[in-house]
Amino acid sequence: MPVRFSHLIEVTLDSASESSSGVLDFGGITPTRVTLYVQIVETQDNGSPTTTLTVELSPDDAQTYITYDKLLTDAGTDGPVASVAYTATVDDVVSFSPEDVADYIRVTVTGSADMDAGDYHVVDIWVAWAY
Repeated sequence: MPVRFSHLIEVTLDSASESSSGVLDFGGITPTRVTLYVQIVETQDNGSPTTTLTVELSPDDAQTYITYDKLLTDAGTDGPVASVAYTATVDDVVSFSPEDVADYIRVTVTGSADMDAGDYHVVDIWVAWAY
């Protein structure tokens, strides 16, 4: 089966505590594999910006969200976690367990409120999946 891609999130998180979400509805066909490709580019002035990534799954087309707490990352997460915090420029791969993939996924990135005016994280997240 071919692998499909979608650019899920493209946002610049700055000194305001803000977040951005992207959703992907697989249209009633649950994929066998889902992977997130995360790219964060930091411009640091004086502070230490942090961007936190969380993933929620919905088994019923966004009526109910369940926080996915088994994220595994290429950037060195020690074990399955519910969120991943990034504090520097990074390229990361976030994988899902095949048995946990649902028909509807929401990914959220949240910037920290303690970023200085010159601190930014430019965030791009792509999702790849196969049936």
